[in-house]
Amino acid sequence: MRRHNMNSASVILIKRGIVKLLKQPSAPLTGFGMSLFFLLVYNAGIGGIGDMEAFGTGGYLSFVFPITIISLAMGSSSGAGQTLNADMQSGYFKRLYLSPAPRWILVISPILADTVSSLFFTVLLIAIGALFGVSFQFGFVSVLGILLLSFLWSLTLCGFSAGVMLRTGKYQSAAIITNAVFPLLFLSTTFLPRELIKSGWLLAVSWGNPVTYILEGNRYLLAGTSSPQFFIIALIIFVLTSVLSVAFALSSAKRIKI
Repeated sequence: MRRHNMNSASVILIKRGIVKLLKQPSAPLTGFGMSLFFLLVYNAGIGGIGDMEAFGTGGYLSFVFPITIISLAMGSSSGAGQTLNADMQSGYFKRLYLSPAPRWILVISPILADTVSSLFFTVLLIAIGALFGVSFQFGFVSVLGILLLSFLWSLTLCGFSAGVMLRTGKYQSAAIITNAVFPLLFLSTTFLPRELIKSGWLLAVSWGNPVTYILEGNRYLLAGTSSPQFFIIALIIFVLTSVLSVAFALSSAKRIKI
């Protein structure tokens, strides 16, 4: 009976996290708006070189499209931390201690809600991209691969953002992870393929930059301008980082003050 009550409480909290995000969707909508902005501006400003052989048959739009996936999660990842902070400030956590819900679900539910939201908007971006001519090398399989990478990327950012917020107790700190990741976009193959980058130091840094692998992994699935090894490496990297981020968030839950 107690186990059943705990499971019921966990389901209720997960549903609450999703409903709360639907009522206050500012974080995912910000990420979605940022993604569309990047796609339109970069394609308009640099897209004229898209007929070069390095961009394959998909052109520059398919090449730059992965940045929309990256920026979407970056814009919405702070939502989990902000939700946690609001619950802590309102005393909601304190009331939940009278329920059979385990403490870990208080942390996991907003992370799951934010990740599900990010996946929803990723599907919307993919649909918009398809309408404007983004190519998908393997059809529906490419879409599934992109969603898998998006899920792992979103989970990584949401977990670390929530963990940092719990450890600092300040909602502003939820954006620390996003601010730390943002410079990595400019130290990768975000705007040009590797063969068109002439700076030796930038090429060297990009090899150690995890953002490179998720970008190139997506490009393999889209226009095939990258090799399958990048997709495999991206999966390995972000499976590890997503597990670490959730573990970090859960360990941070012990610091919740009641």
